[in-house]
Amino acid sequence: MKKYFILLLGAVILLSGCVDQRTVKMGDNISIDYTGRLQDGTVFDTSLESVAKANNIFDPRRDYEPLNFTVGKKGIITGLSDGVIGMTVGQSKTLTILPEKAYGQINPEMIQVYPRIQEMPATESFPRIINISLSRFEAEIGTGHKAGDVVAPPGSSFNYTVKNISNEVFLSYNLKVGDTLPSTGLPWNITVIKIDDKNITVKHDVNKNYTFQFQLDTFQKTPWDTTVTDVNSMNITLRHNAIPDTEIQSMFGPVKVHFNETSIIMDSNHELAGKTLIFNVTLKSISK
Repeated sequence: MKKYFILLLGAVILLSGCVDQRTVKMGDNISIDYTGRLQDGTVFDTSLESVAKANNIFDPRRDYEPLNFTVGKKGIITGLSDGVIGMTVGQSKTLTILPEKAYGQINPEMIQVYPRIQEMPATESFPRIINISLSRFEAEIGTGHKAGDVVAPPGSSFNYTVKNISNEVFLSYNLKVGDTLPSTGLPWNITVIKIDDKNITVKHDVNKNYTFQFQLDTFQKTPWDTTVTDVNSMNITLRHNAIPDTEIQSMFGPVKVHFNETSIIMDSNHELAGKTLIFNVTLKSISK
């Protein structure tokens, strides 16, 4: 019996020496299971499928598996990366992460507010003569031109007359009263109503109750409709029609869109900006 006890004790000592007692250090490659909550207990993210399903945030398109990252490397919020330092494999820990070490405070400059009812002028004027650099002129229209030539830029619906060529080229619009042109950035035409020595005046050809979507960029329109509610000699009144909260993609990242009674609020802050986050983490592995 004594011999058996000694052998057993030796085995325990031997096995205990195999336990990974390393602690997480800056630069280590680690994997963790985690669940992130807001201060009110709302779960916003997790690596555990069972937790996702229990909190109604399960996404069948993603893989629920431990998160792998390098401690201190960009891509992981600072509070989480710093918080795992010193942990050992198998250890669990709760981290309370303030906004400064999570997604930052809300930046007011990243929130834009637009009125739901807007007015734009029914008529507009622009200079009759424009000037562009010689290099741009030659790149778009060609070389060898002189004053008096009539030129047509590629894709343009009207011509210009060259007034003068030097380091800059001065061009005069060849338009007359009654000419109709496509409007820039709006889905209707404009008509020339007046021309003088300096300016060309046009009016927008749009009627009351016309409904359209503004073009946000080359590939994307607004997710809401806009209706022309009034047209008179001075102004065109537009009403942006409310939709439920949504998110659109811009070249700078996602933008949250919210309508209230009077305004459209477009917020480019991260959805977790300004929030204190609580993470329950379990260290699964460490590799150098």
